Amino acid sequence: MPKEIKILLPDFSSKEFFDIHIQHSRNKIVSSYRFERWDLEKDNPNKLDASEFLRNKINSYAEDWQVSEIFAQENKTIPILLKKINKA
Repeated sequence: MPKEIKILLPDFSSKEFFDIHIQHSRNKIVSSYRFERWDLEKDNPNKLDASEFLRNKINSYAEDWQVSEIFAQENKTIPILLKKINKA
């Protein structure tokens, strides 16, 4: 059964991201995650509302990543957690 952990990350800008790799003790990476902040002002030249902005960003994101969690909007940024899809 999967376990949940909490990781504290330092503050960062919307131009930066964190890649988080879960590695098994046998040196095999079992999961990879990416945590980003999407900026509703800087990344949104068409001034779409938050839901439409998210839909467009998600649909245009690299297809080997899937959305794991979307967090509550903070000021003008939306924190998002993506999970790498392991293609066999």
